[in-house]
Amino acid sequence: MSTETIRRIDRDILSTLYFSKEGSQFVEELVDGYGARFGGSDEERAASDFILERFKAMGVTRAWKQEFECLGWTRKETSLEVLSPQRMELDCIALPFCPPRYVEGRVVYLGDGDPQAYADNREALKGAIAMVNTATPQFYHRAMHRGEKLGRAVEAGAIGFIWMRGEPGGLPETGSARFNRACEVPAISVSFETGHEMLRLARKGELRVRIDSTNEIAPTKSYNVIGEITGVSRPEEVIVIGGHYDGHDINQSANDNGAGTAVVMEVARALSEHKELMARTIRFVAFAQEEMGLIGSDHYVQKHGDEKHMFMINTDGAGRGGKGTFALQGWSEATAYFKKLFGEMHESHVSVGDRISLYSDMYWFAAAGVPSATYTSAEPSSSAAPRGWGHTYWDTLDKLNPRAIQLDAVFLARLVARLATMPEIPVKHKTPGDFRAKLEEMGLLEVLKYELRAIPGEEQ
Repeated sequence: MSTETIRRIDRDILSTLYFSKEGSQFVEELVDGYGARFGGSDEERAASDFILERFKAMGVTRAWKQEFECLGWTRKETSLEVLSPQRMELDCIALPFCPPRYVEGRVVYLGDGDPQAYADNREALKGAIAMVNTATPQFYHRAMHRGEKLGRAVEAGAIGFIWMRGEPGGLPETGSARFNRACEVPAISVSFETGHEMLRLARKGELRVRIDSTNEIAPTKSYNVIGEITGVSRPEEVIVIGGHYDGHDINQSANDNGAGTAVVMEVARALSEHKELMARTIRFVAFAQEEMGLIGSDHYVQKHGDEKHMFMINTDGAGRGGKGTFALQGWSEATAYFKKLFGEMHESHVSVGDRISLYSDMYWFAAAGVPSATYTSAEPSSSAAPRGWGHTYWDTLDKLNPRAIQLDAVFLARLVARLATMPEIPVKHKTPGDFRAKLEEMGLLEVLKYELRAIPGEEQ
């Protein structure tokens, strides 16, 4: 494609998206019409129909829903009662996949939960209830996810788990306890303030608590929603851009990931005006059940594993702020290429690097050897609650950044147009074994084991 043609596409993308409010309006309709879209719920299923109709109205080549079965979880009553050194009831919420169960025991606090804290308290954790906060460990070389901190507690013999938010504000923080499976022990969340009240009680004597949870776990169905612009000359080569549309049941899930879904929809809207110019096929995917363990993207990769995916861009975290980050998922050799490309696009403010994450939908593509990246944008923060408002009650529409949604959509539409039309994409595929070796190099295989997740490149 000529330079003049790609410049014309750029101008049209800017004209379509830059001054538009359609991205934030889409999120408002999604939230007002379908709530949190919690995985497996009627709201999530209805939202899939809404997104499908939007794809069709844009004029993509074709659009469809992709059904899959998985494990569902329904929130019921959960209580936290202090038994000693004095009796009192405290506020809490269950983490998704917390089983219906009753336990009581002493509380062992592990701070920010670095591995040394587990080693130092290994004997104390046996038969106890572990409490750990959400903060990134201060004296460890990498971040640690909720799932790893929980897994280390269970491995040490804990009979319960309390996830304490690391920042004030009276907010417990939700998030699935396991990936598409029931947790072995009751797992709950408390706010910063409740956690510190418990720590003050512990200074008066042994802190013993009772957790009683009555949630339901049962099979359910969900739907990925796919819009496609079929390539005119290389239709067998596929570019994927996608983000999850499901959210958590305690909030509106406006930013996580309503905003990211809106970015996908806006990219689709802009590029649908140029279907006849796209050499490769572009798939716009609204993934279901990400919050419950990347289940929708796992299903997509399994179903389409024999197709020729050239690149995948994930938008979980897009549309939130001014600082953009393009994180390659084990393809460090491609960093220089994308820096050069973004410079040519006059988008050199976007940071580029190689940083694998195990916790969003690009993971399953990378694990299958498909070159992948996740794009996020945010305002700088040094918070002890790295998610900000995400996974709390207040991920609400008032937090939306309409300008960020449109700016990110412009950037990603321009990028996808180039990936879909350039003669060759100079980023090679890997084997699952290659990706496994990269995970091992980064010390991430042990994380998957603590989280009871499959290891890429190994027979299951």
